[in-house]
Amino acid sequence: MEILSLGEKIKRLRKEKGFTLKDLAGDRITPGQISLVESGKSNPSMDLLEYLANTLHCTVEYLMESEETQAEKICIYYENIAESHIIEKQWGLAEENIEKSSYYAEKYKLEYRKAKIYYLKGDIEAEKGNLQKAQEYFLISNGIFTKEKLFEEMVDTFLKLGDISYNLKAYHSAITYFQQAERIFTDNEVINDFLKGKIYHNLAKIHQIFDQTDKAINYTYLAKEKFKQLDNKRDYGNTLLLLAKEYLKNENLEYAIRYSNKALKTLDEARNLEYMGDIENNLGKLFYEFENIQESFDHYEKARELRNKYDKNKLIGTLINMCNNYVKLKDIENARKVLEEINENIEYISDLDMVQVYILNFRLFHMENNDVYAEKNLLIALNYAESKELYKEAAQLSFKIGNFYLDKGDEKMANQYLNKGVELFRSLGILQDI
Repeated sequence: MEILSLGEKIKRLRKEKGFTLKDLAGDRITPGQISLVESGKSNPSMDLLEYLANTLHCTVEYLMESEETQAEKICIYYENIAESHIIEKQWGLAEENIEKSSYYAEKYKLEYRKAKIYYLKGDIEAEKGNLQKAQEYFLISNGIFTKEKLFEEMVDTFLKLGDISYNLKAYHSAITYFQQAERIFTDNEVINDFLKGKIYHNLAKIHQIFDQTDKAINYTYLAKEKFKQLDNKRDYGNTLLLLAKEYLKNENLEYAIRYSNKALKTLDEARNLEYMGDIENNLGKLFYEFENIQESFDHYEKARELRNKYDKNKLIGTLINMCNNYVKLKDIENARKVLEEINENIEYISDLDMVQVYILNFRLFHMENNDVYAEKNLLIALNYAESKELYKEAAQLSFKIGNFYLDKGDEKMANQYLNKGVELFRSLGILQDI
């Protein structure tokens, strides 16, 4: 996969369309100026970028995308493929894709991707049974996660380290890791119910080892309720089994049999679909970025099926992605159908997703030349984003609204919202992102 500079993208698109420098320049600019941009010796203005994007039939966002961002996307792609092979226990294929990701992560100094690569290497070694080697990789990855203050990743990695210590019968180390995971999760208000359930389950396991029965049962019930909410049959079944063992230890045979039977039934029904919904959704995103819309749809359909059954809290995100695909294809009818499905599952929507839904409505109304409703949805989106303290999204929306008014010839309103966008970005300390 190639990573292209701004000039290289323009040159490639120009040649693909059979344009000469003079053709591309038109009446807007000189061929020499185009040549300077293509060679990287001159940076185009925003107006020129918009002209080039329109002429070359691409987006400004595509042209402006940095080499680091392109590398990030390529890394994510290879990591997703690697994770798929890890699930299928295809270690060689997984390692091949990890190495491909590692090349870009090292070349472009992508610290988070380096951490993820070590994390995946740890997963492979753990699955192979090489626990000491796995531990080394997880410790390296967690060092980077800690440096970058990525709390959710830290929690997940501490759980992995705890599992390794548990399997090595280093129980005091295991309980330390599990408690660190719980503390980081709580102190930093991490929002991930599945991860929370895993913390409870692991703490239940380790307290059982230390014969701390009351704590073991308490954490087991907490895990049971959390996994039941998430409909994760595999972990729910294992939690029920642990609960059955605790009742047997307390010589309560009736409850031990009841929970062991329920655990057996649940585990028998379970499928190991952990992470597959996320992986399919991410693959859909990547193929969208690579302009392969049909392949993108194929992965989103799989993600929709998995998330509808196993993780409804993430279903909306997949539906929004599918709607974006239809918008790209200018298929208004099917886009509206997906929005209806989103409305049917509105109880699972996040604040960020709600903003995206308003933007999708804006885009559809705009395509239908219904500027009244298009404008209304943009303004609602902005007000909603501000009310939920989504200030980066509010800044982006302010620019979108400003450009909307510019297109309508209303310079006064355009300036009002463009200035608002600048102030919001300035308050976030990311003015350079404009």
